[in-house]
Amino acid sequence: MKITIVGVSMTSSQKVYLHKIVTLNPEKFYTQDFALDFLLKLAGDSEKKRTFLTKLYKGTHIRKRHTVIDDYDKDPSEYTFYPKTPTLQPEPSTAVRNDLYIKEAKQLTLKATKQLLDDTPEFERSKVTHLITVSCTGFVAPGLDFYLVRDLGLSPTIHRTNIGFMGCQGAFPALKMARDICFADSDARVLVINVELCSVHIQQREELDVQVSNAIFADGISAALISSHYNDVRGNKFILDKFATSFAADTENDMAWRIGDQGFLMKLSVYVPQIVKENIKPLMDNLFEHSEIKQEDIDIWAIHPGGRAILERCQEALDITKEDLDSSYRIMEEYGNMSSTTIMFVLADILDHPAKKGNVFAAAFGPGITVEAGLMEKIID
Repeated sequence: MKITIVGVSMTSSQKVYLHKIVTLNPEKFYTQDFALDFLLKLAGDSEKKRTFLTKLYKGTHIRKRHTVIDDYDKDPSEYTFYPKTPTLQPEPSTAVRNDLYIKEAKQLTLKATKQLLDDTPEFERSKVTHLITVSCTGFVAPGLDFYLVRDLGLSPTIHRTNIGFMGCQGAFPALKMARDICFADSDARVLVINVELCSVHIQQREELDVQVSNAIFADGISAALISSHYNDVRGNKFILDKFATSFAADTENDMAWRIGDQGFLMKLSVYVPQIVKENIKPLMDNLFEHSEIKQEDIDIWAIHPGGRAILERCQEALDITKEDLDSSYRIMEEYGNMSSTTIMFVLADILDHPAKKGNVFAAAFGPGITVEAGLMEKIID
């Protein structure tokens, strides 16, 4: 399949550091076994549907997922999100879902960003110059960036940018933008905040892609600090090197994310893992053409765990092992697919691992089908 290379960012002798990543989830979580049992009750006596759901949920290799919805283990009379009926019908409207997103996203992004700043007391929050927020699971204006600046007492002159509705690859444009800002202004300090509350869009529809989405997506938040000053924060960090992006021709209908009347609608064809497999190595090779390192120099692999099949196809395409993707598999098992936040969880896991250091290849995938990738270096401090 033909790949269209959109661009590789310019090189610079200046180093830009991803200092720290704080990850956060809603307190409520449900095991995958609980989710399956809940859905089997809704499925009634349809043996075909029960068999399908069992195979689907058991095959995800996900242990638990976090959500801002806490109705599922309550009596219907106590529901606060769904109608007070055992069938969850009629389903909440997009407006109701987005209202829940606004309420929870404001609280959770504030908590994560405050934790990031509290965990780095050596860094003066007054030095923050830019704030980038990333989300594809809800909308509000003024945006989450506005509320973060206001509620954290940051300067109202901070430059604010929102990267919205891009999908699971959204962290990469944010990191690339933060890196380029720091290249352009050595005094810049950039906060990158990802928030994805995918669970607010779970729907009772019969389409296969909706059923698969219901089985893998979850909620997560991350907060990160980027600057060109090594000593801004103590501890392990990444050097952000080069980034590249591409999209596979004629695949816009294989993965799509649209707004419906009862929530956002995911289009997810069965061909996605194979499309990712065909596209990830050409993009990686393009990165190496603009770098002094090659594939044999990669010490750490950070692949967005969009699902078990995607990770397996990436292993085949890149000729790497499951052990090479241990952070990706671990995040998928413990948290599911949290859209754009997921790769930040993977990078945080790698950053916190005391034995891992060296060159990093990272990648994520989203609607288009778009593939984003980056080269980094983890250094131990």
